[in-house]
Amino acid sequence: MRPSWEYLAHVLGEEHETASDAELAWRFGVTRDVVTRVRADLHLPEFLVPSPMSKLSPEAIVTVHSVSVQGGAGHCKWIGLRSNQRVPLIDFRTSALRVAFRMFHGREPEGMVRVTCVMKRCVAGAHLGDRPMREAAKAAAG
Repeated sequence: MRPSWEYLAHVLGEEHETASDAELAWRFGVTRDVVTRVRADLHLPEFLVPSPMSKLSPEAIVTVHSVSVQGGAGHCKWIGLRSNQRVPLIDFRTSALRVAFRMFHGREPEGMVRVTCVMKRCVAGAHLGDRPMREAAKAAAG
């Protein structure tokens, strides 16, 4: 379901949203023109400048947007962009989980990458598993 003009106006006006028009359009599933029109209707300045993060490599973005969590379990919480399903994202087509997995394990993941610990949004490489790793763990558990 597409958001209403009123909802976009609320997000842009009352919450003082600082995301670019392109990012908001992607987040809400509308065109950039829709976001630009709502900003214009509210007499807000255009925000067309992409994030400086767009110039960084995916590996650098994972490093910037993951925060170590105290407690000794090695968790790294993702504080960057997420999909509607709450999957950590580098951009609209690149999963932060896949990049973090590749950085830690030194290989491309096979199948979906999933968090193997209990912490939501954890992107610690040691806490990520691909299909073969999950199958091996399942076989070992019997």
